[in-house]
Amino acid sequence: MKLKFAAAAAFGLILTACGQQEEPTPVYVQPDYDKYGTPSCSAGYELATTEAGQTVCNPVSQ
Repeated sequence: MKLKFAAAAAFGLILTACGQQEEPTPVYVQPDYDKYGTPSCSAGYELATTEAGQTVCNPVSQ
């Protein structure tokens, strides 16, 4: 009987751990600006605009 309760508790812990995953937050790199104020990104990044209106360098998806 104790084995059934232990197995049920372990199963409940596994389900609880899987249900609490959060949305990953993106990490952006700040762009480099030339003397005219034009933004540019290094290789592997592309220019993007966040919801807040900031210009950032977003990693290119492969």
